[in-house]
Amino acid sequence: MWKVAWRNIWRNRTRTVISITAIALSYATLLVSLGFAEAVYGQMEESAVVVAGGNILIHGTGYWASQSGEFLIADPDQVIETAQQVPGVTHVVPRVIALGLASSPTGSTAIRLSGIDPAAERLLQDLSPYVNQGTFLAGGENDPLVLGRKIAEDLELELGDRVVITATDADGEVTRALFHLTGILHTGLDSLDQVAAYTTLEAGQRALGMGSSVTQLGIMLERDSQRRIVRDQIRERLGERTATLELLTWDEALPDLVGYIEIDRSFGIIYGVVALIIVGFGIANTFLMSVMERIREFGLLGAIGLTPRRATRLVLIEALCLGLASLAIGLVIGGAIHTYFHTVGLDLAALADFDWEVSGVALADTVIYSRLNPVSWLVSSLTVLLLILATALYPAWRAGRLEPARAMRTFQ
Repeated sequence: MWKVAWRNIWRNRTRTVISITAIALSYATLLVSLGFAEAVYGQMEESAVVVAGGNILIHGTGYWASQSGEFLIADPDQVIETAQQVPGVTHVVPRVIALGLASSPTGSTAIRLSGIDPAAERLLQDLSPYVNQGTFLAGGENDPLVLGRKIAEDLELELGDRVVITATDADGEVTRALFHLTGILHTGLDSLDQVAAYTTLEAGQRALGMGSSVTQLGIMLERDSQRRIVRDQIRERLGERTATLELLTWDEALPDLVGYIEIDRSFGIIYGVVALIIVGFGIANTFLMSVMERIREFGLLGAIGLTPRRATRLVLIEALCLGLASLAIGLVIGGAIHTYFHTVGLDLAALADFDWEVSGVALADTVIYSRLNPVSWLVSSLTVLLLILATALYPAWRAGRLEPARAMRTFQ
């Protein structure tokens, strides 16, 4: 029956070629769109880890909701040592973070001051290539400060100028500290160039009167997929200390980004389903026409012993042959396009003005490299094949309900 079905779909070559082409191109487009979607989502998640400060974040209880400097991690060395003993943790990055004002003789502007260990921070994000003036905390200065380009322009600052940082210390008191501008960042991202200010961890602690305390510990992992498991293990090992600490994975810290990705995935699925349904109506029409053209033939086959069940099965096998041929061609086309863009990439900035940012997370690299998700490709392939079979159900049902005598008498 398979051999007969294969021959039947090629009895009208033009119609079959058009159907296979429509299905194959739709299927290939779906695979390519899945590859680009996975690439964008993956790149956004990687950027989110950097923006959040790590795969897992540890703060004083209440800090993330209020962003207040009164919530600190006292005796961070103990927490760092505990976290480093958990399997999967590669390194721990301590930070001092404060919201405040940067002032110069010409004015003031809001900033987000980060006191960091440059060597440790570089393992997560190396900002030194974006310094277009001066250096990025190269060492040797007691009060270094690196500002975003927009801040330096607004305050009319040049390298070596004095900058007064005003912030709130751990006791809730307003404190001021003097820094000297040693570098200017130009990343091209407004989220950094307009508010970012960096100094060393020691200078930040000294300016805010924090002693050895820190605001945040960023935990970096070998595999991001293990972040919840590792978080729970760290919490368990810290024991009673967790009463004064909050542990968040990056997706818990940035729920807006996670929500955007989920919504975008859902819309992508809806658009794909709608496109496939449109193609499905065309396939259903093709098979219905095929059955109507062969009513006399089905009547003759019924007269010589072809049962209604076998007639129905024959039409479904024809649909399956058409679907498999279409999927094979579409997979070759989609796979070739995916391989090309996986290797060469697609520069979104070259296509149009591109400035994409959600919840403070932006695509720093606008060149997107297609990514293969075997599960999504397999599910999509099965969905397309099932849709093709579903569209052939009615024509197959019609073929099985034909009465041989009436079919042979009515259609000459």
